[in-house]
Amino acid sequence: MAIVAGVEAGARLQSVHDARRAQVLDAARVCFAQSGFRGASMQEICAEAKMSPGALYRYFPSKEAIIEAIAEDERCDAAAIVQLMRGTAPLIDRVVGCALGYFAFMREAGASSLMAEIGAESLRNTAIGQRFARIDNQVRETIREIFAEAVARGDIPPVDDMNATIGMMMASVDGIALRQISDPDLTPARIEPVLRRMLAGVLQIET
Repeated sequence: MAIVAGVEAGARLQSVHDARRAQVLDAARVCFAQSGFRGASMQEICAEAKMSPGALYRYFPSKEAIIEAIAEDERCDAAAIVQLMRGTAPLIDRVVGCALGYFAFMREAGASSLMAEIGAESLRNTAIGQRFARIDNQVRETIREIFAEAVARGDIPPVDDMNATIGMMMASVDGIALRQISDPDLTPARIEPVLRRMLAGVLQIET
């Protein structure tokens, strides 16, 4: 019984720790979206998290550690979304489903602002930008693998310039993800049929 009680107590402590850690990361995302990675201070993050500096530093010793944790979360989220492109359904359905999942993610509060900040850091070629660029490259390589498999199965014709094709598709999807935030016409129901035709044209898939 003592062992069971100890396990349960440990699980409760871990749950509290995870919740407090998530609270810090959520606050940091808000601050980074508002002030940028460089402009946001640990004091600002503490205030947003409603947590004392001493409490916050128990979870993250520095702003750099917070950015590392957010990058890891972004990597996991990106990997989960792009996995929607795997499976046995028609390729166009999988690609469109992946894009729609990404659009839904980007409609979450602060997601688009944080994406813009990540993009700015990437253009500056900073260490932060390079960290997030590695995530982008992982997504690109997964898409390349899925498309290569589709070509091998005869689902789509050979792609003349795979790098350019994937890059243009990712740029289009990123643009739509940002545009939907401010354009009331770009609802999911209206995006899907147009996106389907656009991607089918790029991949030369008959629909």
